[in-house]
Amino acid sequence: MKQFHKISILAIIALMVSIVSCKKDPEPEPEPEDTVNPTVTISSPENGSTVETLDATTTVTIEYNAKDETELASAVVAFDGTQIEEVSSFPDFLNYDGSVEQTGVADGEHTITVTVTDKGGNTATATTTFTKTTANPYTPMDGEVFYMSFEGNYADLVSETEATVVGSPGFLGEGEEGDDAYAGAPEAYLTFPTTNLQNTSMTASFYMKVKREDPKPSYGWRSGILVMGPEDTENPDAQNVRTSGFRIFQEESGDKQIFKVNFGTGEADVWLDGGDFAKLDPDDGVWHHFAFVIDATTAAFYIDGAKVSENTDHAGMDFTGCDLLSIMSGAPRFTGWSHFSDVGDLDELRLFNKALTEAELETLTGLEFGEPTWDPDPHLTPDDGDDAVEITYLSFNTDFTATGTVAPTVTEVGTPTISGAAYVGAADSYITMPSTNLTNTEFSASFWINVNATPDRAGILTIGPEDTGNAGYPDTQNLRTSGIRFFRENADGNQRFKINVGNGTADTWVDGGLYSEIKSEDFGEWRHIAFTISQTKAQVYMNGILVTSTDLTGLDWTGCDLVSFASGAPRFTEWGHLSDQSQFDDLRIYNGVLTSTQVAALLAAGH
Repeated sequence: MKQFHKISILAIIALMVSIVSCKKDPEPEPEPEDTVNPTVTISSPENGSTVETLDATTTVTIEYNAKDETELASAVVAFDGTQIEEVSSFPDFLNYDGSVEQTGVADGEHTITVTVTDKGGNTATATTTFTKTTANPYTPMDGEVFYMSFEGNYADLVSETEATVVGSPGFLGEGEEGDDAYAGAPEAYLTFPTTNLQNTSMTASFYMKVKREDPKPSYGWRSGILVMGPEDTENPDAQNVRTSGFRIFQEESGDKQIFKVNFGTGEADVWLDGGDFAKLDPDDGVWHHFAFVIDATTAAFYIDGAKVSENTDHAGMDFTGCDLLSIMSGAPRFTGWSHFSDVGDLDELRLFNKALTEAELETLTGLEFGEPTWDPDPHLTPDDGDDAVEITYLSFNTDFTATGTVAPTVTEVGTPTISGAAYVGAADSYITMPSTNLTNTEFSASFWINVNATPDRAGILTIGPEDTGNAGYPDTQNLRTSGIRFFRENADGNQRFKINVGNGTADTWVDGGLYSEIKSEDFGEWRHIAFTISQTKAQVYMNGILVTSTDLTGLDWTGCDLVSFASGAPRFTEWGHLSDQSQFDDLRIYNGVLTSTQVAALLAAGH
């Protein structure tokens, strides 16, 4: 019986082996046919571009990208029909960035071809043609000591010197003149030694396309453009010695960029700030011309031919320690205020060892040079909300009495007088009144002025806190973290009007530059002025025209219990903004922001 079971089990196993051995292996699935071509693009040199160098021959770097959906097999680079590289091993077989150099490239037109093949035998070809030229010999213009064309190079064509390149700037592929220009990039700039460039009479001329970095840097949209300054050995990571050399730079100003110049005289520094005249739209995509012109006593800054700022009585520019020129960054010598690399485009940079006349600048650029054209609303949009409500009025017809829903008692200091139904200022004289019910979340004031420019700076309307912590207290006060200070100062013989506003912890300057000036030839004539201040914006109107509008981060009235009119005294005196000896009429104070329509009506009503 046991024998029978043993035989039966063996038979069953044999049968199962037989059945299994009779099954056929399955046919393998055929691989799908690869019919999709790879792709290839050449990024450098760009098609139609010009590579201009100082030498008769140069080395050209060819950069390209190859992609395939399955697997790259090879990439072949040919220069003028001759193969110079073949790649068959790829770190990423779907996406490859290739780079190869061709040496000994001579003047003339050259063609680059890159052919890519994938594992399926499919191919793609890209071709680019560029022109190599030799820049020199370059013949400088009269007085020209430095010239960069940026035609595929970073060379000064006058000295035949190549720049030291920091970071990775690029080339734009088009220029204001020629076929190329400098393309800025974060942490990128150029430097040169300053041999033959330290000239106390000089002109800097260049074109820029203004751009803002995206995303916005933590320090804001600000950058250096052209800087020749001394080393700040005490602050190596935040250099900012401004007593010699010059600095051309830009900063954020609302939705515009404002351009400024600073230069050192050896003992101090001088500012050329054109205010609203010097503001440009960073998104306009337009080439703008800039010129900085200086001699022993005068200095001027031009944008697109308009003289946006001027100084006619400086002590001369000093170059002590200025052995480095930085282009398109404040680094390394002007970084204390975070004026780092500029991401805009630059072209036709020239330096001259003389102060070019406006006629010579016109010949150089084809632009018209001179004073800015007055435009009633060139850059600014008024902050027009609800009509402001007048709460206090001083007519100055017969006395200093205030009327209105808020009619504070007026106190005379010194010997101000009334003559011809107007306030007449005098030395050490002004009026004050308590600020009760005047210091609201929004504040506006309006008045007429006939300027007496002696003294050449004065306070006009001050509502500020007492500065008991000033070493010169009580005769010297200047606490600006709260309240407002509206005043005027000499600006090359004209009078410029400004506001300073405190937000509780810091202050903001509101300066319309040339726009907010009364010209010297207009002294002796009545002019209407109005200003408005809210929690977010300060504005100044002159003769009905909005001349400046500046963003604020708040308006705080802590400690501001006194209003001074026709002087900065007693709360704003440290910088000499004392009594104003001008004539004034129709002082009005409002609870709210005056609209442009209200300002126009005040102008039309006269005084």
